[in-house]
Amino acid sequence: MTARPGGVDAALVPNGPRRVTLVVSGRLVELWRARELLVQLVRKELKVRYRNSALGFLWSMLTPVLMTAVFSVVFTQIVRIPVDDFPAFFIAGYLVWQFLQNSCQGAIDSIVGNGELIKKVYFPREVLPLSHVLAQLTHLLLALLVLTPYLIATRGFGVLVHVPTTLLAIALLTVFVSGVAMWFAGVNVAFRDLRELFVVIFQVWFYATPVIYPLALVTAQMGERFAWIARVIAVNPATVYVELARLGLYGPVSATGDAIVPLTDGPPTWPSLAAVALAAGWAVVVFAAGYAVFLRRARTFAKEV
Repeated sequence: MTARPGGVDAALVPNGPRRVTLVVSGRLVELWRARELLVQLVRKELKVRYRNSALGFLWSMLTPVLMTAVFSVVFTQIVRIPVDDFPAFFIAGYLVWQFLQNSCQGAIDSIVGNGELIKKVYFPREVLPLSHVLAQLTHLLLALLVLTPYLIATRGFGVLVHVPTTLLAIALLTVFVSGVAMWFAGVNVAFRDLRELFVVIFQVWFYATPVIYPLALVTAQMGERFAWIARVIAVNPATVYVELARLGLYGPVSATGDAIVPLTDGPPTWPSLAAVALAAGWAVVVFAAGYAVFLRRARTFAKEV
C-alpha cells in the first residue's frame, strides 16, 4: 500500500475522531510542504493581474479611494447617512468587504481554470484558492498602509494605538475568507452555474452587511415588525468582521434614541471578548466547513475539470 505524497494512508488510520484528526493533520503537513508552490502562485497572481496596467499595484489603493468618493457623494449629499467622517467610516468597512469579495471571485475559477495542471501533476489542490486569498491579503495590507494617514487625520492617533485590533480582525478574517474561498472553488467544479450566481450572491450579501450604513442605524430604525431584519444583519458573519475592523480604524457607532441626532460615534477602541470570540468562532467553523467540502470534492477534480 502506498500513501498519497505527504498524506496519510486511510487504510492505516483507525476509525473515529482520531482518524479525522490524523487525516486533517496530514493534509496540513502536506500543505506546509507545498508552501513554496503557494508563494510562487501568489507572486504569479500579483504579476498577472497588473501585467498590462499602467498604474499596476496602485489600483489596489485607488479602487477603495474611488469607491469611497462615489459613495461619499451619494450618502452625504443625496441620501445622508448620519455618521461623522463618512469617508473614513466607509473605508473601514469597504476594505474588509473588498478583501472578501475579490478573494472569492478569484478563487471560484481557480480549479476549473487550472484543469490541465491538475490532470498532469499532483499537489495539494487547496493552494490554488488560497493563493488568491493571500494575493488579496497583500492588496488589503497595501491599501491599509496608504490610507492609514487619512484615518489618523480624521479619527485621531487612536488608529495607531489600536493597530492590534485591526491586525486581529484581519487575521481572523483571512481564516474565514479562506474557508469561503475553498467552498466556492470546490463547489464550482460540479456546479458551474455558481459562477453566474456569484454576482447576485455578493450583491445581496453586500447590502446585508453594514458597509455603507452603521448597524446601529438599522437597529434603531427598525420597528418591532421588522426587527428580524436587524437580527439577520447582526448575525451575518461579514458584519462581524466589518464591525471588528471598524472598531480599530474608525470607532464604535451607537444609537442615541434622539430623532434629530440618531447616532453617536466614538474614537477607535478595543473590542469586547464576546466580539472577538464570535469572530473567532465564525472563522473556525467556516474554515472547517469550507475545507471539508473542498477535500470531498477534490477527490474527483481530475475527472471533472
